[in-house]
Amino acid sequence: MLGGDLAREELALDVMVRSVLVLSKVAAEEMTARGRGAILNVSSMSAFTTMGTYAAHKAWVVTFTEGLAVELQGTGVTATALCPGLVRTEFHASAGLDASVWPEGAWVGVEKVAADALKAVRRGKVIVTPSVRYAAAGAVLRLVPRSLVRRVAGPATSGRAMV
Repeated sequence: MLGGDLAREELALDVMVRSVLVLSKVAAEEMTARGRGAILNVSSMSAFTTMGTYAAHKAWVVTFTEGLAVELQGTGVTATALCPGLVRTEFHASAGLDASVWPEGAWVGVEKVAADALKAVRRGKVIVTPSVRYAAAGAVLRLVPRSLVRRVAGPATSGRAMV
C-alpha cells in the first residue's frame, strides 16, 4: 500500500469487497425467498497470508462468506468461498505481477478450480481450496503463529515486493 496509488486501492476495495457484499445480499434475498440456491464468492489463498491489501480484501471475503453461510442455515441456500492458489488467467498481468516468479508446479488449472468449486457448492461446503498442496498450505497458514506468517507469506513473496 505504501507508495501505491490510493485511487487504485479504493477501486480494488470496491471490486473485491463492496461488490461481494452487495451481490451476495441481493442473491441471498432472492434465493431465500424461493427456498434454494447457492452463492459462490471468489477469495484466494492470499486470504491466509499478509500480502497487503489484496490479502486483506480476500480475507474479508472468507470471513464474510463464513458468516453468510451461518446466517443462511436452514434456508435452502448455501454460501461457499473459493480460495484458489495460482491459476493461469489474465489476473496477474492486469495486476502488474510478474508470474514468472512462481514455479510451473505452483499453478492449478482453470478446469480443476472450476470443477472443485462446483463440487463444493453442490456439497454445501463453506470454504474450498482446489488442489491438495494449496489445501495443506492453507491449513498450515491458519495454524502457525501469525508472526511466522508475516515472515514467510508477506509482500516479499507476493510477486510485488515493497521497496
